[in-house]
Parts: sequence; C-alpha cells; structure tokens
Amino acid sequence: MARFNASDLEPGQVESKDNGERLGRSAGGHLVQLRRRVSEPGFVVTVDAEPSKGAPTELLTHEWAAANAAFDRFMRQH
Repeated sequence: MARFNASDLEPGQVESKDNGERLGRSAGGHLVQLRRRVSEPGFVVTVDAEPSKGAPTELLTHEWAAANAAFDRFMRQH
C-alpha cells in the first residue's frame, strides 16, 4: 500500500496496511485507528472524538476480532 495522509481521508473511507492495521475517517469526520500494541501483545483502537457516556473512544484487546468489531463500531458511532 502506498503511503497516505490521514487528513486526505473522506468520511467513511478506510485504508488498511499489509499487517492488518487500519485507519479511517468516521461518518462524523473523526479519525479512527486500529493498530498493534508495541509494549505488549494485543491491539488498540482509538477515535479522536470527545468521550461521551455510552460511546468509548478507546479499546485495548488481545483479540483481533474484537479490535476489528470496535473499529467498525467507532466508524459508525462517531
């Protein structure tokens, strides 16, 4: 995959790296990232939105399926 600038992403657009990490722009225009953790095994999913009740902005997990589900949910919710 060619390098891209996260600011170039349109709402709803997702880019994936060869290692499975994902970067997207949510429907609301927020940056959503799924990446592998460096300090210990697992994955982290984050969104650059303000935290609100019932809508977390970060998930730490050891499970790939949970990380992908959180990424998709953040893309819809934010």
